[in-house]
Formats: sequence, C-alpha cells, structure tokens
Amino acid sequence: MVRAYDGETGLDAFEREKPDLVVLDLNLPKLAGFVVLERMRHIDDHVAILILSARQDETDVLRGLQLGADDYITKPFRPKELVARVKAILRRSVQVRGRPAPSIYRTGDIVLDESTHEVKAQDAPIHLSPTEFKLLRHFMANPGRVLTQEEILEGVWGYDADVGGDLVKLNVSRLRRKLGSDGVQRDVIQTVPGVGYLFKGADGGVQREEARNSARPGSAGATSSG
Repeated sequence: MVRAYDGETGLDAFEREKPDLVVLDLNLPKLAGFVVLERMRHIDDHVAILILSARQDETDVLRGLQLGADDYITKPFRPKELVARVKAILRRSVQVRGRPAPSIYRTGDIVLDESTHEVKAQDAPIHLSPTEFKLLRHFMANPGRVLTQEEILEGVWGYDADVGGDLVKLNVSRLRRKLGSDGVQRDVIQTVPGVGYLFKGADGGVQREEARNSARPGSAGATSSG
C-alpha cells in the first residue's frame, strides 16, 4: 500500500505504482481531489477509484461519480462497510481486467468482448471504466427485460449503495454518452420511468458467442436473444 498526503504526490505515486485501487480524499493540499480524479481517470480508464470524503453534499457525490469514481463513501464511515465496498470494487476490477471471460456480445455495431475487456462501435474502441463495462455487460446479458435499479445495483455493484438510484442513473448516463461519443446515436438503453431500464439493443437483438472460439473465423456459433 502506498500513501500520499497531497494531490501532486498522489498523482506521481499513481503513475509510478499503477495501483489496482485508489482510495481518494477530496480535501487534498496542492491539487484538489476532483482534479486528481479527472487526471487519474484520463491516465487509466480501468483503475478502480473510491472516494472517501467528509464532503457529504449531494452535488459533491454526484460530481465525483460523474467524473468517473466507482463509489463514494462519506465520513464518518463504518470500517466494515469500507472493507466490503473495497472488496466489491476489486472483485469487479479483477473480473474485467485479469480473468478471461467466456462471451462476446454484439448488437448493431456494438461489440463487447469479455475476454479482452474491449468494447467497440464501428470497429473503433470505446474506453469504459470497470463499472461502465460491467454495466453494459449486465444490460447485454439481459436484453428485452426491464431491470429495476435494485437489480442493477446488485448485479453490477454487488451491494446496496447509499446513493442508490443516483449511482445507477449517473453511470447509465455516462455509458449512453460514451456509446454515442462518435456522433452516432445508439438508442439501445431505454428508461422505464419509476422502474428501471430496458436494454432493447439494435434491430436483431443481442447475439452472444463463445469468446474462446472467436479467434477462429467461422467457428463460433452465435445465439440470439432479445
């Protein structure tokens, strides 16, 4: 574990050590926590970042999540809760970064490959955080079914987050924006007011194939759903 007591030192340590997880305070000297968060997320789309801060204002929580934090815990906090959330974030991060996964999902020009943690649209890469990647994967694995916010929290985050619906809403908003970052409108995630979200996919639904066969052209058997 590496500790840093100001923003500039923290960024230096981040680039040098390349950690799997960052626990970030917002009230840092020399360089503000939100600036540090933005720069860390710019350097590494995939690193897990948890904000631990005494700033409890909802606008601060929402800003932190909007800038790419995977979770936000306010002080004072329960040590057991912090440990549980850290374990959940690391579990998600390890799953998407280090362990080959079995499936490739396709809908329209969107392709999600679990084995390489890549998402592409029109063959161009879309850079997602671990949480955004798992959220898209969760949607694509459940096409045509309305998912409640509670189901999404359980399936993607693995626990009930205190910020609840805002955590889901902000990450869905970021995901939609990134899926359309090339200027092409991909209206694949539909909001169901008062309930949750429906991943309807593009025309033809969602196709799933075994990733282990994808390297051999023509050998993968695809199945359609949605």
